[in-house]
Amino acid sequence: MDTCIKEIIEELGVGVRYSSEVKKDAYYFASVNLIVINSKIPEIAQKLGLLHELGHACKDQENYALYNTTYALHSKMEKDAEEFMIEKMIEVRTEDPDFNPTTFNSVNFLESYDLDLKYEPVVKEFMTNYFVSRNMNTIFF
Repeated sequence: MDTCIKEIIEELGVGVRYSSEVKKDAYYFASVNLIVINSKIPEIAQKLGLLHELGHACKDQENYALYNTTYALHSKMEKDAEEFMIEKMIEVRTEDPDFNPTTFNSVNFLESYDLDLKYEPVVKEFMTNYFVSRNMNTIFF
């Protein structure tokens, strides 16, 4: 996962800093293209937070001024960032040589990272698209 994250950081030109002074897991400051990660949280939570904030940098950087203008825009941007993080985690999982798509379970995947089960359809859709694009007959409905 680290290589994937480094590639995204380089492609977006995002700065990343770690601090024990922040209250949330991570923050994205679009005006300076900087992500600050809470150094007090476990390493996996740092990676998840970083991927989530990279989702904001990737999808919302140009429109980030709208983040707090309405609840609907705020919610959409948070959903998009969370889905970005989930997709990147799945990409890493599917590239693992020991990965077996026939034993993949979307609920177990989400629970293993303590993610909201409302994202199960997103996981299933991404997994289906991933394998259809590789001409495999695995569908996750």
